Amino acid sequence: MENDKFIAKSAISKEILNSAMILKTLTVNALIVGDTGTGKKILAKTIVPNAQIFNANELQNDIHDNVLTLNNETIILDRIEDITDVNSLIEWASSNQIRVLATSLKNNLSQKIKDFFAITLTIPSLEKRKEDIKPLADKFVAEASAILTDGKTKPEKLIINISKNAHSLRKSIYFSFLFESIGENEIMMLLEKYFYDNMDGDDNYRDFIYLYEAPLLKASQKRYKSQLQMSKHLGLNRITLRKKLEQHKELF
Repeated sequence: MENDKFIAKSAISKEILNSAMILKTLTVNALIVGDTGTGKKILAKTIVPNAQIFNANELQNDIHDNVLTLNNETIILDRIEDITDVNSLIEWASSNQIRVLATSLKNNLSQKIKDFFAITLTIPSLEKRKEDIKPLADKFVAEASAILTDGKTKPEKLIINISKNAHSLRKSIYFSFLFESIGENEIMMLLEKYFYDNMDGDDNYRDFIYLYEAPLLKASQKRYKSQLQMSKHLGLNRITLRKKLEQHKELF
């Protein structure tokens, strides 16, 4: 996704993009902060499209090993919070006239790191810029449709999950396409793999029964509305049903 455009339909995203456009004309170090999937590297690439992206740990090792030949360039440094030797980074960047655009998942960086950057841009979660969700979902729909179908077909209903911003949204859109054609065999294959990969206890049957019961109860709640109807169609007495709903309430 690094080469994608930063979607800015919400007011806050438009402000962030305007600031990024100003940074195109400047040569200062800048920090971009935000949760996973908010578009930090995409925004950095918007500012300097041809810049190399470095992982913080790998760059630090390369600086210590003195194997870098960069000079008078701009780099994108991903997850600067992982840098443990800040002095070496600052000295290397200064000595070689390196402009740094860094990303971080954290706001509580050391003061020395904060002072290294002239500008900090903070990208909020998608929950706080809801106008960006639809165009981003539309983009993922087009992407998934091109890969998984004839390029024109899309699901009747999209699953939208923004718990991890663009990362979870993209995954949920792909799931939407897969759910259109998934059948019993595919469901059982997925469960079999999950069970095989995670079986390590002494009471596996009880440990995994929730994977059957919880979604069944949740679907029944949506379909039948009342516990009386749920009890009737599930073939459970109402006391047993209430116990199971209470048992799995944290998953609802």
